[in-house]
Amino acid sequence: MANRSNDGAAKERPYDDLIADLEICVKELEEGRLPLERAIDRFKEGIALVKAAERRLQEAEGQVNLLLRAEDGTETVVPFPAAPSETPRGPRLATSAPKPGAGGDDIPF
Repeated sequence: MANRSNDGAAKERPYDDLIADLEICVKELEEGRLPLERAIDRFKEGIALVKAAERRLQEAEGQVNLLLRAEDGTETVVPFPAAPSETPRGPRLATSAPKPGAGGDDIPF
């Protein structure tokens, strides 16, 4: 199989190509048919592919912006907000007082 990850331009390749090559690498390793030395080489190639793909994702994330049009017609570039699972979460606050008779009369100290 042609190995395109060692061409020195893995970071320049399209993300989908990096992932396709990574899938092939993983499949070959999972099959367990490679000699030890070749398996180690493929593992190293896989790590390089993962790092290159992560860089591509970080570059893409940096390019995603929202354009907001102000009332005067000017546009402002605002970074795309993080996914909800990535936003820090503080303590949850009660939104209402406890109902009478539901243990709200007990003093917890």
